[in-house]
Amino acid sequence: MVAAANQQPDELAALREQREALHRELVRKTYRIGELEQQVDEVARTYEESLSWRLTRPVRGLKPTLKKLLR
Repeated sequence: MVAAANQQPDELAALREQREALHRELVRKTYRIGELEQQVDEVARTYEESLSWRLTRPVRGLKPTLKKLLR
């Protein structure tokens, strides 16, 4: 019974350590997701500011209307 009582604090400490490790990993991954979202926004902005994107804007605007007409 004494061995079981000594084992519980060790298990609890191990679980706390594991929880902290998972928390650190979650924070790292959350930060990385933020970085990737920022990169995606920058790439999208680059495309949207390009000449070809601006020239084809009217065509993209007509796409929903064309779909309705073709039905």
